[in-house]
Amino acid sequence: MNFKTRNHLVLGLTGGLLCGKSTALQAFARCGAFTLSCDELVREISARPAIKRQIAALTGAAEKEGVARKIFASAAARKKLEVLLHPLVAKEIEKRLKKNTASLRVVEVPLLFEAGWQDAFDWTVCIAAPSAVLKQRLTARNMGKTDFLRRSRAQYPLQRKMALADVRLLNDTTEQALQEKIAQLCRAFTIYQSK
Repeated sequence: MNFKTRNHLVLGLTGGLLCGKSTALQAFARCGAFTLSCDELVREISARPAIKRQIAALTGAAEKEGVARKIFASAAARKKLEVLLHPLVAKEIEKRLKKNTASLRVVEVPLLFEAGWQDAFDWTVCIAAPSAVLKQRLTARNMGKTDFLRRSRAQYPLQRKMALADVRLLNDTTEQALQEKIAQLCRAFTIYQSK
């Protein structure tokens, strides 16, 4: 699997739960980048009747909430689901990247390092936030602490993701501040591409 293309820069965007990956992806889009969200692709693919049946057979649940409960409670069930979905998501990413002509392309992949996809991108970017900020966001989003911890345990610790990433961005203040950081990063990548 390789998402890199000639004359285009393809970034893999990741980060911890509630760190602001979706906000960062929107900021990249505002800078003119072509953007894709793996979460959205998974929703689209999972809605296909044949895939929906396979997911139900693997997890014993038909509705989204039941599937989520099952996969976050069982590492084995989560692995089976990933084996089914990851190749389909990768194929869809490749297809959509080929159709686009933007010089900068950004793909949000929550499990980028966990899936071993880091080498498929030109650069990896990790969005992080300190624990105090995450606690505030947890309250603001009405997400229970137990649910947050269960979902977080399904990923690498944030420190590990940051250590693996080529670029690290701290999202510890306002959405506007993150947008400015992304804009600066886009300018830097534009300069990099022009060399």
